[in-house]
Amino acid sequence: MPNQVDYHGNFNAEIFEDLFSTLCKALYEKYGPVNIHMDGASYHKRRVENIPTSNTKKQEIIDWLNAHNIVFSDELRRPELLELVQMNKEKVTFACVKIAKQYEHEVSFTPPYHCELQPIEGIWSVVKGEVAHSGPHPNLLSVRNTLLNAFKKKITSQVIIGFWRRALKNAKKYLEFDDNAQLMDEDFDEYDNSDEDCVI
Repeated sequence: MPNQVDYHGNFNAEIFEDLFSTLCKALYEKYGPVNIHMDGASYHKRRVENIPTSNTKKQEIIDWLNAHNIVFSDELRRPELLELVQMNKEKVTFACVKIAKQYEHEVSFTPPYHCELQPIEGIWSVVKGEVAHSGPHPNLLSVRNTLLNAFKKKITSQVIIGFWRRALKNAKKYLEFDDNAQLMDEDFDEYDNSDEDCVI
């Protein structure tokens, strides 16, 4: 649908990290250190410092490599220097991982394009379905109220646990099928906007 609004466009790393910090603190106070699994949305994976890209000047790439104690030949050209950056960018952590570590939590990322491993995607499908079936909305306030009502009425603890169990079952299937399957650690840096194509 051309006029469909994607919540990713209304969310950014700053908002996420503020909420995530609050969540990490609450989790630690109630449960102690926990393992946190999340998808690879861009706002989840903001690096604590900028990584050189193809638009970065050669001297800045060299400075970055030197700052991270990466040994290289002076004869390397820009593309080769960028390749070294890509091989070593995991030395720069994601902000959410740094936040989680403050509370002794560990963060892992689910692989891209595997929304069936994300319980939140099932919850979103229920809520979006309620909005879609409630007829045309005269304004955004009406959409907002429908969303809030859907969360209150349709998303019970049983629904959340059901989607969590389904995601866990799917993860176990992957692990049974492939002994090498695993959650991605923080050095995997591909953006995952998979909920747009997700059917739960």
